[in-house]
Amino acid sequence: MNIDFGLKKEVFFKECLYKKPYLFKKAIADIDMAWSDVNEIYERADASDRTFKLMNGYEVPKREYLESYMNVGRLEYRYVKPVIYDYMRKGATLVYNRIKNEPKISHLVHQIANYASAQTITSGYAAFSSKSSYKSHWDTRDVFAVQLFGRKRWILKTPSFDLPLYMQQAKDMPDIDEPEEVYMDIVIEPGDILYIPRGWWHNPIPVGEETFHLAVGTFAPTGFDFLKWLMNFMPEIEACRKNFHNYENDKESLIAIKNSISDSLDDKSVYERFMCDYLGQQRVDSKLSLDVLGNSDVRVLSESQKIKVNANTLPFFSEGFVVINGNRINIDSVSGDLIKSVFDKGLCTVADVAESFDGNSKRKVNALLFELGINDVIELVD
Repeated sequence: MNIDFGLKKEVFFKECLYKKPYLFKKAIADIDMAWSDVNEIYERADASDRTFKLMNGYEVPKREYLESYMNVGRLEYRYVKPVIYDYMRKGATLVYNRIKNEPKISHLVHQIANYASAQTITSGYAAFSSKSSYKSHWDTRDVFAVQLFGRKRWILKTPSFDLPLYMQQAKDMPDIDEPEEVYMDIVIEPGDILYIPRGWWHNPIPVGEETFHLAVGTFAPTGFDFLKWLMNFMPEIEACRKNFHNYENDKESLIAIKNSISDSLDDKSVYERFMCDYLGQQRVDSKLSLDVLGNSDVRVLSESQKIKVNANTLPFFSEGFVVINGNRINIDSVSGDLIKSVFDKGLCTVADVAESFDGNSKRKVNALLFELGINDVIELVD
């Protein structure tokens, strides 16, 4: 399932990102999923995890729809299926948060992550009625709502609190009122993707038919993340190590701390250290390729092998390296162009990449790609 966003990434960043909702109409032309796929995805979920929820206008306690049992000496959990069926027939929504390692969904999410240049978390929502399971609220991350089955109505309103961080959720800020004026009231259909910036009020409402959609939350680093990271270096500042007693006595230390922090805020080398550390902690799921990369008899990739880079964003650092899937990779002109070529294409074959090179460089391409596959920098796609 490939996504045609129909809007260039640079235009989306300039006009929509963090600013306003946007509907990518019929972005997925051919939906290669059925309810049998969804059933299997939910069956593989860890329903005992606190993030897995059965919502019925409130969160149904797990003890009602989950039972424990001993499976050959091991405590395991399973659905009490009659209870789940009954709740859903009466309007409940089954919510699977943090979906991972599901190939069809991962393929969609990777495209969104690349488009948004951000880390992602994906949730699935299955329902069969017109009953709303959530009140109107805002999210603390940008969301791409991907409608796969059925339709869903979305009512959106402008923010009352701009760009909320993770600790600034609507339910914890009851004094902030929801606007009365509706910005957008829309029903999205299979293949549509609705972008909702963080902080925008939204109320997703089933319309009395089967519906399954993904909510792909995107997480890019913020200034708050940068300042938290910068705190790791505060003990190196002598003024930060001094004891405080009263303002007049400590004013000189405060000024010294301010000046030290100020010098770091617009220092490119400090910024790049932060981004290097931030990206170094990110991981992008990729499928195993035991038959190729784990087989000592295989030393090159076939020209028809499809590949993609395991990264959501690809900054090249001043010191001549990139960070991908926890790997710091030193690059020269050939390897840098190679990685950028694969990243920009999104999904391509070894032959597609080789066409961009000639001479000695072309001969190095396959060896480099094979090594990048071994190190989980690129994924081999079926």
